[in-house]
Amino acid sequence: MGGSEKRKGAKKSGKRVSDTPASSASISDCKQAAELRNSTPATGVLKDSLHDYCEQNDDTEIMLVEEVIPPPSDTPCNSPAFKLRRTDNVNTAIISTQLSELSQLVKNRSDGLEKLIGENSRVIKDMKEEISRNTERISGMMETIEFVCSEVKSLKQRVDSIDSRAKKEEVNSAERENRLAHLEAYTRRWNLRIHGIPEKERENVRQEVINVCQRLLPQFKDKFPEVVDVAHRLGRVDSNNKARGIIFQFTSRFYRDAVWRAAKDAEFLIEHRLKITEDLSPADRARRIKLWPIVEKARKENKRAFFVGGRAFVDGTEIFPPV
Repeated sequence: MGGSEKRKGAKKSGKRVSDTPASSASISDCKQAAELRNSTPATGVLKDSLHDYCEQNDDTEIMLVEEVIPPPSDTPCNSPAFKLRRTDNVNTAIISTQLSELSQLVKNRSDGLEKLIGENSRVIKDMKEEISRNTERISGMMETIEFVCSEVKSLKQRVDSIDSRAKKEEVNSAERENRLAHLEAYTRRWNLRIHGIPEKERENVRQEVINVCQRLLPQFKDKFPEVVDVAHRLGRVDSNNKARGIIFQFTSRFYRDAVWRAAKDAEFLIEHRLKITEDLSPADRARRIKLWPIVEKARKENKRAFFVGGRAFVDGTEIFPPV
């Protein structure tokens, strides 16, 4: 509702309305003057200080009303347009030139960026292709590695199996070697060796051995042609004309042991410079070499020490080589 309509409503109600915005201040001054007049006696000084329009009777009723001022609108009017300055043609040309240079610079930069982006795109594309190829290679290598790993695993299982079998074969081989050595030593117990018989051309080695055995054991003279099986010289002919030893085998262990016992203290062998020894295996000879110092020491102490094959005994107790 506008301010004019409010003033019209006030006139109809019999109230005085001031026509200027300063009426509110004048009314306030009149109120203060009336209060002073009522509170103090009227003097010439006080009356002189008041305006004429404030001099009214006590019964005069002052009608006061506040003027309603409408609020200002948000945009009462548009802002005035800016004033444009006139520029001369020189400034316009300079600005145009600068804008053209700036535009060319931006264009050059844009072209450079496009070229750089294009090169980067090609490089990235090449990198992607190379990565793809490397990925394929890695996949192939992974397949190869998996295949190799499976083969290695299979080979490891085979090696473990072969290793286990090899260990068993080592044990079996050691057992077979021991049994073979024992069998060889046992077989050699039917043999004896004789050294010192001169060699002759077209000699009968077996008959020479029979003759020696008959001289050692005359009581078994008729048996030796039967119990002496084979006999032959050992090794090659010596260039120094040294007689080679003879090895001979018996068919009976009884007669072999009898000849061996008779040969230990036989005068016939000493007179003819002959010597009869046992036919020992390489293992028995090596074992005797280790046991000999112990046997020799026992004999010096007047103990009964002797060998049986590759074994040694002292006073009936078997001794073993030092570790």
